[in-house]
Amino acid sequence: MMEERYGKLAIANIMTSIWLGDWGTYEEFMNNVPAGLREELAFHSSYERDEVQLWYDNHFFIPGDHFVSPYFSSYVTNNEDEEARRHDLLCLIGLYEKTAFYFPLEQDRLPDHFGSMIAFLSSILQGEIEAEQKGDSDHLKQLEDIEAEMLNKYIKPVLKPMLEYADAKIKHQFFREFLRFYAEVMNEEWMEAA
Repeated sequence: MMEERYGKLAIANIMTSIWLGDWGTYEEFMNNVPAGLREELAFHSSYERDEVQLWYDNHFFIPGDHFVSPYFSSYVTNNEDEEARRHDLLCLIGLYEKTAFYFPLEQDRLPDHFGSMIAFLSSILQGEIEAEQKGDSDHLKQLEDIEAEMLNKYIKPVLKPMLEYADAKIKHQFFREFLRFYAEVMNEEWMEAA
């Protein structure tokens, strides 16, 4: 179980660095990934820093023809209802506050940015590892419940609409492969590994 948590933490850290466009951190993480596993990360074979940085900006930062919003609130079904969107955002912030997760504020990111949400999962996984090492099963269970809530309420529901929207917009192979990987891991493998 501990090995699976470490594996999920490594994947979450890699995904966070990509969602945030932090290529120095991405390269550090990838340098520590064993070669055999690195080959399984299909997106990495298309990685060329300058090109990826340019397309990251075009896809996730600068609104334009190739822009794909990296925010949960852009894909929720009640997008027209401003009150419901505000409620979703406040609930997400409340989830962060349960574990004193202030990363979005520290990084000047909105709480519903996919990078912030995956960074939150990384934080939860680190807490789970510590709780398991200490034998604190109550705290471990609380963190596992928060992890499941994050995945089921804020990540899985927007995977399909985000991928459908991105399909026509994403041009760079690195990001096409990354989004497929992200959706597959979040939708099918994440909680199975827990």
